Amino acid sequence: METYFLHSKLPGQQEKSFFDRKQKNGNRKYNAEKESGHTEKNSRYREQQEYRLKRQCRLLGTAAVILAGVSVFTFMGRNRSERTFTNYPVMTGIHGGQSGQAGENVQETDLLILVNKDHVLSEDYEVELHWLRNGSCAVAEEMYQALCDMLSDGTDEGFQFVVASGYRDREKQKQLLEEDIAASMERYGMSWQEAYDYETRETMPPGFSEHETGLAVDIVSLNYQMLDESQERTEENRWLRENCSRYGFILRYPRGKEDITGIDYEAWHFRYVGVEAAEKIMGKGITLEEYLSIGG
Repeated sequence: METYFLHSKLPGQQEKSFFDRKQKNGNRKYNAEKESGHTEKNSRYREQQEYRLKRQCRLLGTAAVILAGVSVFTFMGRNRSERTFTNYPVMTGIHGGQSGQAGENVQETDLLILVNKDHVLSEDYEVELHWLRNGSCAVAEEMYQALCDMLSDGTDEGFQFVVASGYRDREKQKQLLEEDIAASMERYGMSWQEAYDYETRETMPPGFSEHETGLAVDIVSLNYQMLDESQERTEENRWLRENCSRYGFILRYPRGKEDITGIDYEAWHFRYVGVEAAEKIMGKGITLEEYLSIGG
């Protein structure tokens, strides 16, 4: 069984995953007076999906589309020491600041660091990055092996995963948000503030995104790669939600906790916090914010 990590990146190029562009939930909480009725909202959602996919293809080009269809991240054999990735150049254990460039004196990452709309990531934050060997994206060194273990075990049980996104620096995060705001203003006639409020239900401003820590990943099913609520109905996502804590991961933005996290429900967004904290958080059905507020 193969585990696929589709991406649109040539070796040496900056990451630009198709799935970096958030596919918006159909039931986001934008209270637009211009809209009325469930049918119209669904139509708007489908139109938005089509627009963004077409826009991605134009931006990334034919070569990226081809790579996204054929690039695989394959675990081979039952022994993890024998498991390898595709034969793209490997960059492992690269120290980096927010741009992911080489650096020195990088301190150990705080696995419980809180980043949300009320807690900005320090501008001097640095993280040691470990690139997935197919070159699709990088994650914090501290969570790399746990991620491999989790997806390896899921693959052994017959599931197929796609890592849609990992580490992003501030410039990338700023670019994503600006593109989303511009798209909503153009297509739906929103003001800048309306578009900002709408888009930041999922796409955080630079400095406020967990992806900048390197400790967050978006994981989807190979057979259903949309970032929407239907992701939770895939076998892969059910397995991840049931087993992620054994590897130190939590479902970061659970349903019914939007008022606490400030983020809409995201079945695909997993955050690494370490096994001890993860088992307590998932076992109690609470959020990272709640866990930290009660002192663990």
